[in-house]
Amino acid sequence: MEFYEVDGIVDLEKYNYSNYKVGVIAHIVDKDGNILLQQRGLKSRDENGLFEDVGGKVDKDDIDYKFAIEREIKEEMGDDVNINISGPMGVWYVPKKDTNWLFIVFKGTYLNGNIKIMEPDKCMGYKFFTYDEAIKSNMLSESCNFLVKTMKKIGE
Repeated sequence: MEFYEVDGIVDLEKYNYSNYKVGVIAHIVDKDGNILLQQRGLKSRDENGLFEDVGGKVDKDDIDYKFAIEREIKEEMGDDVNINISGPMGVWYVPKKDTNWLFIVFKGTYLNGNIKIMEPDKCMGYKFFTYDEAIKSNMLSESCNFLVKTMKKIGE
């Protein structure tokens, strides 16, 4: 796993990973600096039962990466949640099985609203953690733990 900070512009051509897919991640914090993580459901593609940041695969119909993460948030958390998306903050490389994933990571700020479980097979719930609680938890996936540590370091 690697994390490459960006200055708001994402150019995936400069990363030399073969057989890659593109996804988007929202690293969401509240006004107190707690991070919001999603517990993966039993029918998720991977990381079942573990916590991860909100996100997913970029669809061919997505206008751009910001549109993709806003769509993912709506699909996973519903219309009643108000999250401000800024960024992108970086490109996160995650090798999984035979695919090289390049995730565009956005900073999200939870402002208010009701977080719903829109995909109950893929999501068991949401929880706010302090950075230290998340890092020490054995309930985070290995990749999420890496990203949380990276985001904590960037924010310091």
